[in-house]
This record gives sequence, structure tokens and C-alpha cells, in this order.
Amino acid sequence: MTEQHNTQTKNSWGAFKAMVKRDLLVQLRDKWEFVFRVAMLPFMLILLYGYILPRIGLVSNEFPNQMFPGIVGMSILVTGIHGTAIPLTMDFNVSREIEDRLMAPVNVGVVALAKMCVGIIEAWIGGLIVLPLSLIFMGNSLDLTLTLQGGGLLLVVILLASISSATLGLLVGTIIKPSQVAAMFPGFLIPLVFLGSVFFSWNTLHVTPIIQVLVLLNPLVYVNEALRAILTPQLPHMSLFISIIGILISILIMGYWGRKRFIKMAVGN
Repeated sequence: MTEQHNTQTKNSWGAFKAMVKRDLLVQLRDKWEFVFRVAMLPFMLILLYGYILPRIGLVSNEFPNQMFPGIVGMSILVTGIHGTAIPLTMDFNVSREIEDRLMAPVNVGVVALAKMCVGIIEAWIGGLIVLPLSLIFMGNSLDLTLTLQGGGLLLVVILLASISSATLGLLVGTIIKPSQVAAMFPGFLIPLVFLGSVFFSWNTLHVTPIIQVLVLLNPLVYVNEALRAILTPQLPHMSLFISIIGILISILIMGYWGRKRFIKMAVGN
């Protein structure tokens, strides 16, 4: 019995690595398209809100400090969602490649996990791409605080943010159809970004209590508030403990429903 279990585990691990490697090779083929897609939105926001507007006096010189954690969190979440959701909906509805993977002698959950793993890796890359852009255009305006302990917490939060983005991508990828991909940006990602505490702290929304409560449904709020608590603790921010709890709860909820919908679609295929 133990030998059979070990064989199944080995087969699952081998299939998982093969699926992840294949998807990463596909992305590597289109690496410049990936960089352009990941970098363009953060670049425009950094250029406008972090460089131009402070210099012409339309926003405070402190605004880049407020925005920097939000830009990093936004890049991680949006990249991970896109990296998981778009390939998933294409595999199910266009290329039907998912059918080949589902014939592998592994649990259906392994196939979903492989898709999420690629999204997590892309989310990390998305966060790394934003860092040099921020330093180039906002370096003189940034007043960041990062201790050794804070560095460890930062890695934990980035990892959790990447997982959160992949679970949300898994859920979104099982909901939208290829014909709806174009509508995903204005209908889903824009509200997610602009109500995700990118340009403001959640605490400052106390002047609009209804919105302050509603945005708690947005997982990006918890990611950005956690990054803000670590990188710019001198600015108003949500408690780091509450932020991390919020990220964990969003991972559990989105992961549960995403996995459930994935298995339902896989069985249907």
C-alpha cells in the first residue's frame, strides 16, 4: 500500500513538473510580450502619479511614498490573475489542451495546481519588474523603511500575494469565456485596481464609511496594506496582522471556489 502511494506521489510530482515546465516554456517564447503586458500599466501610473504630477504640483511630493507599495501589490496581483486566468480559459474553450492534461494519471487538482504555480511565478516576476521602474522615476521621493525582520515579512507577504493572485486567477479563468477577455480589463481589473488601496490607505477611507466597508471584499486591499505596513510604516495603514489574515481568508475562499469550479468544468469535459 505504501509502495503504491509512493508511486502515485512520484507520478503526480512528475506530471506537475512537466505541466509547469511546458507552460513556462510557452511564456519564455513570448517573453517580450509578457514584459510589455506586465510593465505598461505600472509604468504609466508611476510616470504620471509618481513623477509628473508631483513635479507640477498637482499632488504632494509625499504621494509617491503612498503609492509605491500599492504599485508593487497591484503588479503582483494583476500579473498573477492574468497569468492564470487567460491560459486557463483558452485551454478549456479554444485549444482544448486541458483535455490532454486531464488524461494524465493524476488527480484533477494537480492540473489546477500546475496552472496556479505558473501564475505565482509570473506574479513574482511582475513584482520584480516594477521595482527598477519605481526607483528610476520615484527614487528621490521614496522614504522606505526595511529592517532585516521587515525583509522576512516582505517575502512572506509577496508569497501570499502571489498565491492570492493565482487563486483569484483560477476562479476568474473558470468563469469568463474567451469572448469576454476584452471586457475583463474594464469590467473587473480596473475596479480591482482603483479600489484596491493603490493610491490611498484603507484608513483614510473613514470619511466614506460605506466604501471603506465595501472595499474589504477586494483582496488587493489587504495585499497593499500589508506592503504599506512593512515598507512605509510612517504612513497610515491597516494593521499588518489584520492584512495578513485578510490575504489568508481571500486565498481560502477563492481557492475553494476556484478549485470547485475547475473540477466541475474538468468533469464536464
